[in-house]
Amino acid sequence: MQRYVALLRGINVGGKAMIKMAELKIALTNAGFEQVITYIQSGNVIFTSGAKDKDMLRQTMQTTLLERFNLPVDVAIFSAQEWCDIVSSAPSWWGDDKTWKHNLLILIGDHNMRNVVTAIGTLKPGIEKVEPGQGVLYQSMSLEKFGRTTTGKLASSPIYKQMTIRNFNTSSKLAELLKS
Repeated sequence: MQRYVALLRGINVGGKAMIKMAELKIALTNAGFEQVITYIQSGNVIFTSGAKDKDMLRQTMQTTLLERFNLPVDVAIFSAQEWCDIVSSAPSWWGDDKTWKHNLLILIGDHNMRNVVTAIGTLKPGIEKVEPGQGVLYQSMSLEKFGRTTTGKLASSPIYKQMTIRNFNTSSKLAELLKS
């Protein structure tokens, strides 16, 4: 049995695609996922499975979400080891400055990270940083100058629809939960 984290894209955001976490837990348990726990309302699911094929797990989860909640939801799945490695391999500046916003941009599916960085656009030095990782981008940007950042306008970019975002605290807490 292996532990995984699933990150659901776009649920419970702005009053749209609403799913109660208790109902999500039941639906996923009924679909064969084991030891299912959710963390906060933004679609973070930790579970155990004997299956090693993450694509199959993702497809099963997406089918369950569509059938049970009538929602087409994209899902990114990482093994516990992969997620913990992503968080521990973060650049030293990620999460460091409390006057900045720190996010983890998680790509759904396989992507050429160089192309993703290019799609985001030219960063503004001194007020934002992005560094590619294993299927993720570490993002930090000045809260004071957020409106001037390129990555602050990411939601209007086509690449945005191919990712889900978790902040530094959520990303770190999921790693803690996966280790316990």
